[in-house]
Amino acid sequence: MGEVMIQTTPVAEPAIWVEVLSRLHHDVAARYRFVDVPITVGRAYDNDVVVDDPHVAAHHLRITRGENGNLIAEDLGSLNGLYVDRARKPTPEVTLDAGHELSIGGTVLRVRTAAHEVPAETPMLRGLPYWPSAILCIVGVFALAGLDLWLSETQEPKAIRYFTPLLILTVAIVVWTTVWSVLTRVFTGRPRFGLHFLIVAIGLLGYSIYSQLAEVGAFAMSWTALANSSYVVAWLFLGGIVFSHLLVVNRARRPLKLIVALILVAAGIAMQSLKQSEYRSTYGQPALLSRLEPPALRLVSPQQESAFFTDSEAVRAKLDKARTEEPTGGGPPGDDDDE
Repeated sequence: MGEVMIQTTPVAEPAIWVEVLSRLHHDVAARYRFVDVPITVGRAYDNDVVVDDPHVAAHHLRITRGENGNLIAEDLGSLNGLYVDRARKPTPEVTLDAGHELSIGGTVLRVRTAAHEVPAETPMLRGLPYWPSAILCIVGVFALAGLDLWLSETQEPKAIRYFTPLLILTVAIVVWTTVWSVLTRVFTGRPRFGLHFLIVAIGLLGYSIYSQLAEVGAFAMSWTALANSSYVVAWLFLGGIVFSHLLVVNRARRPLKLIVALILVAAGIAMQSLKQSEYRSTYGQPALLSRLEPPALRLVSPQQESAFFTDSEAVRAKLDKARTEEPTGGGPPGDDDDE
């Protein structure tokens, strides 16, 4: 009987992908496909992956397979070493998996095989109509600002009193939004002007509504805390706006960005609290309300007439007593004794 020759085709190993990641967001900047190892990485042109990084050695890294078939990355004796993920100490060798990121010099690498499972695609969400929503919010802000100006009128209305503040507010919004859009364009490549415009519009509208309610509530219920804490709420709104802008620029490192926003809020509140304290010590207690509201909004009953005159008599008695006492600080200013 003749022998039957069975020819077998060797099973090809899964392809290996070496990805060069961006330094800022660790997005894939370049991807190289290989079907076999070893794979070398460095600045020299005889490497399989050539990187333009002055801190990378001519032959910096080699990727091979271990005895169990796992991919292994080993440092080739470079000056700056091989770092895994965010480790502070270099390592001479590391067994690779899809989650590891390798740092050589200022370059970040990731190695994956063709067998790596990618997550399922995410649904594509249609963007919100940023511009119409933002413009609607700004119209609300302007309407509340105009209402505030109208309620505070004590003389014949003039158009310039309404036009000037609204023009200043418009310029401030445009400048603020443009600055954040430029930063987003620098770091992400997309300005996202409409989204930044919507963020500042929502923040301003929210604070405008609170300011109006606080003014009316302080008058109607005699809640002085509403008027005294208005600047605290203003800084909280500003911190929320800044935090939202930072997330649009880059969603990474959210805790750090939240800390930055909280530091801004705390510094602003502390600064303004000290300023108000110094103002009170110099000029006394300032007026709590910026305008008088219609009497119909008053919900707390006013002070009784008898109580008012009783308090007035007590104050007059203290003043009369003070007039009869000798001043404790010496004679009147300019009264110098001549020898």
